[in-house]
Amino acid sequence: MKSYLIAVTSILMLNSGCAKFNAQREAAGGGLIGNYNGDYIVRNDSGGIIMDVWVLSNTIVSSETNSDGWFFVDNNGNVVHLGGDCKVLRVKDKSLLSKYHEYHREFETVPYEKLYAKN
Repeated sequence: MKSYLIAVTSILMLNSGCAKFNAQREAAGGGLIGNYNGDYIVRNDSGGIIMDVWVLSNTIVSSETNSDGWFFVDNNGNVVHLGGDCKVLRVKDKSLLSKYHEYHREFETVPYEKLYAKN
């Protein structure tokens, strides 16, 4: 009887863990084994100021191993490693991509918020 209870408890725990895993995998657009390319918006802030925005197509944005950072290959083939305040959006609705603009503060004289303000 004791081994029966252990077996039933184990099965229930595995099923609930699998359901959560599958829901997270499906929501993120990944696969059961590995990751798949997708469209992303990656925003990097510093002190509440938008420093960079990447509008990425058909790529993978992954979390850094043993870190809270992110890495990806941008649309120009450059490998980018990010840490700090980042927002990573995997885009399912491609119309959302047109609402963002690629931006890198080191090449601009106007902040993102002013450059792309809605009038």
